[in-house]
Amino acid sequence: MILRVNPNRMELLRLRRRLALARRGHKLLQDKLEEMMRRFMLMLKEVDSAKEEFRVKTAETLRALTYCRITSSPEQFLSAAGKVEVALRLEVSRVRIMNVSVPALRMEGLSVSRHYPLLGISGEFDLAVDSSKDYIQTVLKLAGIFKSLEILSDEIERTRRRVNALEYMLIPSLQDTIRYITQKLNEIERGNLTRLMRVKDIVRAH
Repeated sequence: MILRVNPNRMELLRLRRRLALARRGHKLLQDKLEEMMRRFMLMLKEVDSAKEEFRVKTAETLRALTYCRITSSPEQFLSAAGKVEVALRLEVSRVRIMNVSVPALRMEGLSVSRHYPLLGISGEFDLAVDSSKDYIQTVLKLAGIFKSLEILSDEIERTRRRVNALEYMLIPSLQDTIRYITQKLNEIERGNLTRLMRVKDIVRAH
């Protein structure tokens, strides 16, 4: 597609500079896209290990709680669960991946207060409470990776659209327009040359 411009030498120089800039921008965005895709694939591998860790911790906690539920009365179990107080201090910071800001979750501290009586409740309940820190840590890790993947995938899609716009729209349009202006200027130059030759012939005839 040819851009609407005046076919003159100033416009030709401007378009050539713009084409060079578009090509540099395309190269930079292409490199950024490839690096983001590489980081994305590495994070997908982290998701697999984090999901497996989460699955194991969840199974351990549920197994302990299920045993407590079976060996205790519903009233004792619910009463004990209601008397566990948890205080979580969470730090949310930002890190950059290829100039893309993603969240980083870190547990600064976790305190668990137990106000339930030891009699009437299984010891497995204590084990479930003790493992809560590791369980919450796996949840935070998995949540941080999923959120980072979501943000990174959006940025990858935006960058891919920009790369495609440059590669298939802007750069071809600039190239076509430069060819069009070059042809027009060559035609004008040939026309001027033809007129000069006719003037010479007329002058020589007189």
